[in-house]
Amino acid sequence: MDQRIGKMIFGISVFGATLIGSSFLNPAFAEGLGVGKVTGNHVNVRTQGSLSGSVIARLNWNDTVTVLDKQNGWYKIKLSDGREGWVFGEYLSVRNSSSVSRGNSEKAASVGIVTGSYVNVRSEAGLSGSVVAQLNKNTTVDVLGKQNGWYKIKLSDGREGWIYGEYLAVRSSSSISRGEVDRSLIDKLIDFAKSFVGTPYVYGGSTPKGFDCSGFVQYVFKNVGINLPRTANEQATAGEYVSYNNLQPGDLVFFKTLGSSVINHSGIYIGNGEFIQSSSGRGEVIISPLSEGYYKEHYVTARRIIK
Repeated sequence: MDQRIGKMIFGISVFGATLIGSSFLNPAFAEGLGVGKVTGNHVNVRTQGSLSGSVIARLNWNDTVTVLDKQNGWYKIKLSDGREGWVFGEYLSVRNSSSVSRGNSEKAASVGIVTGSYVNVRSEAGLSGSVVAQLNKNTTVDVLGKQNGWYKIKLSDGREGWIYGEYLAVRSSSSISRGEVDRSLIDKLIDFAKSFVGTPYVYGGSTPKGFDCSGFVQYVFKNVGINLPRTANEQATAGEYVSYNNLQPGDLVFFKTLGSSVINHSGIYIGNGEFIQSSSGRGEVIISPLSEGYYKEHYVTARRIIK
């Protein structure tokens, strides 16, 4: 069994510093060879496929672009306003691509669901390959190919590697739904979050020694193999918008508290009109009502990460 005790914590790659212009969420796909989803915040789009290219735009987490080409680890993309530029491949997850860069990129027509805990991702299709990551049960990945019982996959941060087929359930990307595999993933996430009830609130904290609100949310999602930005305001750009009336367990909920003009508090909706949070006011991780009282009055929006 190709497993090792441990845990893979994915880092969020930030390529740039400040946001320039707007996010490009509605590209024209007709002319593209693939679809790319941005995996970091403030990711630079450059005039050339190298660091020497000047920055023409910056993209945010989960922004979607048309992929035109690939060269030397960089993707050529088209923005919604028709401009073209280059993004470093580490910050773009490409799906449904066909013959990108004349065969340099493989089509991701399937999705794999990890069926074991601490499953090794290796650099080669065999036990001789070095371990480049470890994935938890129910983590989803893009499947690029298969060789000698091993699947070539793409991780959420853009890296590629190989998983032994025994530990991956492969399905057509169109067949994955929230009501199927993700139900157990959401249950796992919520159970893990509840295990920290009573953990002290610590400003800037992101470990079980103490959490602030967004540090708690980020840590819980990392445990199921999902990367989120660090701050509440940044987390509110991840995933997809969901209305208050359509909240489901596992959705992120966001607030403006203490007179703040920007989103400054986040939590995880757990169902039945409640959410779990690391509360500075109470000084610990607690479960609070969302349907009444202070948090209903200061509620701003919600995002669905597990679709």
